[in-house]
Amino acid sequence: TSTTKTTTPVTTSPSTTPLCIKEECHWSMWYDASYPESGYNDGDFDTVENIRKKGFKVCDNRKAIECRAVRFPNTPYQLLEQHITCTAQEGLICYNKDQLPPICYNYEVRFKCCANVTTPCETPTVPHTTTKTIETQTTTSQTPPIITKHVTTATSKPPSTEHIHSKTTTQTTTHTSITATSSETTSQTYTTSVPTPTPT
Repeated sequence: TSTTKTTTPVTTSPSTTPLCIKEECHWSMWYDASYPESGYNDGDFDTVENIRKKGFKVCDNRKAIECRAVRFPNTPYQLLEQHITCTAQEGLICYNKDQLPPICYNYEVRFKCCANVTTPCETPTVPHTTTKTIETQTTTSQTPPIITKHVTTATSKPPSTEHIHSKTTTQTTTHTSITATSSETTSQTYTTSVPTPTPT
């Protein structure tokens, strides 16, 4: 009989969760604060300054900008073959004098605004660890095998000179019994001689 003890760690969460500062971003609405005039020095100017003059609130922490033509919302402005300036810091600037034909499309812009927020940390502090003990009991039973071996030996004796027509045969039977256990082996041998007469 053997008994095995297995120890399994059990992890528990800490009572308080630490907080971390994480940056979260979102895209703003589309702004269209200008419409292009036909003059040579005119154009379309959807700048941050003009957007705010129209009464819209533009975030200060701008990470990116998207510009598109109102008539072609699914076409990237780079494929429209117009020379414009599109930056998150300033906004969109398009001059008629830089285009061929000399007029800008009506554009609109939107900004990617980011802010720092406080959220629970993804990596918690070192957790508390306790142990759980599981006992298992195993019983093993083994029966020793018994091996019996029979050995028969026949011995033939030549006839003597006095009895020419007589022959004597001695048969020897050996019984060997072997009992095997887990710690020792016992061997016993029995020998029996049985004379077998042979008629003359």
